[in-house]
Amino acid sequence: MRDPNIDRRRFLALTGTAAALAAGSGLLAACSTESASGPSTGGAGSVAFPDYLPAAPVRPDLPATAQGVMAGFYDYPAHPVAAITDKPGAGGGAVSAMTDIFNPVPPGVGSNSYWQELNRRLGADLDLSMTPDADYVAKLSTVISGGNLPDMMMISSVLAHRADVLTRLCADLTEHVSGAAVKDYPFLANIPKDAWLSTAYGGGIYAIPIPRAIVGTIMFARTDLIRQRGLNPSPASYAEFAELAKGMSDPRAHHWAFGAAKGTITFVGLMLGVPNVWRQEGGRFTSEYETPERKEALARTAELAKAGVFHPDAFGGKLQIRDLFGNGTLGFDADGYAAWDLLATTYGVEVGSLVAPKFDGGGTAAHRAGATSFAITAFKKADKQRIRQLLRICNWLAAPLGTSEYMFRKFGVEGTHYTMKEGKPAPTDKGKVEVALPLEYLAGPPHILGPGDRARIDAQRAYQEKVVPTIVRNPSEGLYSATGVDKAGQMSQIINAAELDIVSGRKPVSSWDDAVRSWRQAGGDAARAEYEKALAARS
Repeated sequence: MRDPNIDRRRFLALTGTAAALAAGSGLLAACSTESASGPSTGGAGSVAFPDYLPAAPVRPDLPATAQGVMAGFYDYPAHPVAAITDKPGAGGGAVSAMTDIFNPVPPGVGSNSYWQELNRRLGADLDLSMTPDADYVAKLSTVISGGNLPDMMMISSVLAHRADVLTRLCADLTEHVSGAAVKDYPFLANIPKDAWLSTAYGGGIYAIPIPRAIVGTIMFARTDLIRQRGLNPSPASYAEFAELAKGMSDPRAHHWAFGAAKGTITFVGLMLGVPNVWRQEGGRFTSEYETPERKEALARTAELAKAGVFHPDAFGGKLQIRDLFGNGTLGFDADGYAAWDLLATTYGVEVGSLVAPKFDGGGTAAHRAGATSFAITAFKKADKQRIRQLLRICNWLAAPLGTSEYMFRKFGVEGTHYTMKEGKPAPTDKGKVEVALPLEYLAGPPHILGPGDRARIDAQRAYQEKVVPTIVRNPSEGLYSATGVDKAGQMSQIINAAELDIVSGRKPVSSWDDAVRSWRQAGGDAARAEYEKALAARS
């Protein structure tokens, strides 16, 4: 039955036709019965977040640190433990879930032995709807407008009117997970408190987080090519960084340092002290775009572009950055921290990283913290017994390395979907096809380094030990701005276009001031006010 809380006429008024798709990142807006200016809900208020109770079935080779350096493992445990002895979804019947997927959709449950075994271990029939990432938010919005919500759904950080969707349509999980109550779900309690910030709205907890490490984006480097060319792999100033970029560029040989402007602007901005999205002082927010340091980062990146260190299609073409990095066309790639292993294993190359120095030298620059959650998973409103069943399933999915639940979720059944070779799981042909359910986008444990190549894990750990102590957080994280979400696409278009025009040389650096004014008028000022109001309410 359609949820009576959804006002379909209001939804249609908000989403409209194709014109609405162009606004808000080209994504359908979610339902609301509030005014178009935004919801009255949003923010943690006085809610008590879940207690953090670390779970360590096995001792890591490299322990995590209190500052946020990830734990590291060189090898898979020889004897993983069965951490959950019962079937978490027992009595749950069919459990519908909706999430996105970045890879090809695997075979359906009828022809997928992994999926069938998953259902047996859960004690429930998981009806998983998988939508390609590029189309996910539009699909979710359509499902919401129809009112027939799945039991569990991944909620993207860019879903418009997110606070309304959560507080009006989704289950309030506060009594189940707040404070010490989370002990009933020990692997959800293993998720650090920072990751829970994005789950609180209207003074309640309305979802569980899909956690990510604080380390954020890394400027990856082809250290093997740097070494071959006799260049300095650890620039200690902007000047040395520029020399490295020039040394990695040889247009006649089809070699360039960079393939995209955005990541380079951000990296140069680290050297100059650009804030992490916003700067908050005394309750007042200043956007990074409004700072003189951000404008100078643009000017310096344009300077690099003029020196010929960018791929010629970096300012308008669509490049497959990872492929070009892997084949040596590009020397650097600003990407998420998880890409380190992906780049190294996919292309069989030596991958390293650049630590941003202070602009004029004198030490390591402050680095940006990454978002502490990829997305959140919310539940359809239901009775307490059903909510507990769903939480138990998510707790099972969040079991960490060292448990048999983790090994099955990641690799399937040994002998069928993988075999152990030299202490590491090697997928079989069957495993490569079947074990592709995107369960990690419903729930999962905190990320770790490894298990894998020892030298690479040591390099990853060394990078984090250098940058994590310098981390600067985004002060708006955990605060909700309806404008910041709903107008994100429009505001980003203004900034992205201005950056490309300036870095490519099509417009002067002085044009940045006009772009920032347009950004403010498009929603920047409104978002600022909403963040300031949310911070004051939380204080």
